[in-house]
Amino acid sequence: MRFVGFITVCLICHLASAQESKPSMPNVVLILADDLGYSDLSAYRNQYPDNLVNSESLTPHIDQLAKQGTAFTNFYAGAAVCSPSRAALLTGKNATRLGIYNWIPSGSPMHLRSEEQTIAEVFQVGGYQTAHFGKWHLTSEGMDQPFPEDQGFDYSFFTFNNAIPSHHNPENFIRNGDPVGVLEGYSCQLVIDEALAWLDKKSDASEPFYMNVWFHEPHEKVAAPDSLLNRHQKHPAYYGAIENMDLAVGRLMDYLDQRKLSENTIVIFTSDNGSQVRNSNEPLRGEKCFNYEGGIRTPFIVRWPGVVAGDVWLDTPGSFVDVLPTLSGLSSVNPEVSDLDGMDLSSVLLGGKLPVESSHRPIFFFRYFHDPVCMLRKGNWVLLGYEAPVPYAKHYDAVAQANLKP
Repeated sequence: MRFVGFITVCLICHLASAQESKPSMPNVVLILADDLGYSDLSAYRNQYPDNLVNSESLTPHIDQLAKQGTAFTNFYAGAAVCSPSRAALLTGKNATRLGIYNWIPSGSPMHLRSEEQTIAEVFQVGGYQTAHFGKWHLTSEGMDQPFPEDQGFDYSFFTFNNAIPSHHNPENFIRNGDPVGVLEGYSCQLVIDEALAWLDKKSDASEPFYMNVWFHEPHEKVAAPDSLLNRHQKHPAYYGAIENMDLAVGRLMDYLDQRKLSENTIVIFTSDNGSQVRNSNEPLRGEKCFNYEGGIRTPFIVRWPGVVAGDVWLDTPGSFVDVLPTLSGLSSVNPEVSDLDGMDLSSVLLGGKLPVESSHRPIFFFRYFHDPVCMLRKGNWVLLGYEAPVPYAKHYDAVAQANLKP
């Protein structure tokens, strides 16, 4: 009993120490991959050595983030496809409540409405400089809908949707409302170039910053340098794009280290949904578009040296709607709205436990394009809702299984 009491006291002291040592206004970098599979990160793949995991991309820089931080194994995106997932991530609200139920095509009235409060707006009001770099996909091109700078970002360098014609030499980036034209290089590296330039030139070096680094990789159309393509026999452009993105993450982490910013910067790495490449979501079932684990469960890593413990793997369930309240809990900023769907997971990241009410909170997904049309997880239980029975399979064809046909 004395030993148990000693351990309890140590845990309480660790949590208190973490709370006392964390700065009130840390910088925040939110890194988002596009269509990255659960096992496309070698750190996650290595958690399942006895499974037949066939992805072969190597991601040493992102793996290092997991080594230096806390990685979740039961974390969920905001949806099984892009736009609703990103909307949930930025607002802390379920995408169904936001009216964004699918990816947003050109000419669509569906978009993230200006009255919704974003993470960037919360941090901007809290005294942060804010910027968005990379894919946006929360508004529709040609519809006079809000740009990132209308949603709380002081600076933006973005594309409405995917990089065109591919990740190589994209021609559709927009900087602060103005088209940039054809750029030379690969999208992930161009995004990091712009992010580092902004950090070097931001108006007040003493002010904290919040920035999105939202890569296009490894969404189609994929492209990568030959030196990375030649490493792979299967899906060379896909795995090469992931490895190119990993190199870009490494550049960003090196910059933070060299500028002595790492210890005061929260870095989050995740993906907007699962991969559409078969076996990249192993050992999970299903792919992008489906409300099975392979479509909605995603890697989620948080690094904050000296505050969030390193080399920790957590099976605590969480989802994108938790990001805004959690960042609020880790900093001094507070949302102005009280109707968020997410929970503050900061106590878990600081070495403690979730509040008791967390056991009553379900994680919920609805999307009627494919069965199962809805998924609800509460604790270790999952409920799937179908319009029509679907035979069990490890993988599904998103086009063949669609409830809505073109």
